[in-house]
Amino acid sequence: MGELTKTVKRTSNSPEKDADVGSLGVNVSTAWKLNPLITLLWTNVAAHELNVAAFNATLGERLSTGGGRREITGKLALLDAAIDQGVAAIKGYLAYKYEKNNAQLYYAQFGMERQANNFNIPRDHDKRSDALALTLAAITVHGFDDEKYGLNFWQTTKDSYAQLLKNATTTDGAVSQKVGTKNELRKSIIKTHNALINLLRANYPDDYKNVIRSWGFQKEKY
Repeated sequence: MGELTKTVKRTSNSPEKDADVGSLGVNVSTAWKLNPLITLLWTNVAAHELNVAAFNATLGERLSTGGGRREITGKLALLDAAIDQGVAAIKGYLAYKYEKNNAQLYYAQFGMERQANNFNIPRDHDKRSDALALTLAAITVHGFDDEKYGLNFWQTTKDSYAQLLKNATTTDGAVSQKVGTKNELRKSIIKTHNALINLLRANYPDDYKNVIRSWGFQKEKY
């Protein structure tokens, strides 16, 4: 049996998690202000501190906005379930009014399409939203306004679905913008950190490991 080889995981001086990048940035800024002789030609501690503050603020906003998106997703899922129940009810109304064998002839008027072995309103959110307009119109045409899944149900559902999709689009755009901003700030922060590590190594050749640890670069913590 061959000798087992132990795999050693090498950890970068830069954290992978955004929250750790933000925390490290704060620690580095503090240490840098205490060591004003450590300088870079293309940036300084004040600029770095501003980048870190903006990064942490954007990260918080992105997480908050993302939390709002999860709420919208949950509400859409609930509406989807209600729509599926409504579609099942419509099939029953049609079977009763036109007899079961003829009911399928009217499904398309209600926005239903064949999906595998069943007929339903499309699952795609945008297509489903469009199909709800057909459902609403057909409810009146076929005289189902006063049913449990009648005019009031489908009007409310159609309006709510459209508003949730609009909110989802707005939120997705906001999240995308914040992610882009966050990523650019992260690149700048890590670039500065790497430059400072190299500078500290050059200035403290015999003790740089302890020095960079004192600046917050403690790999075991992230």
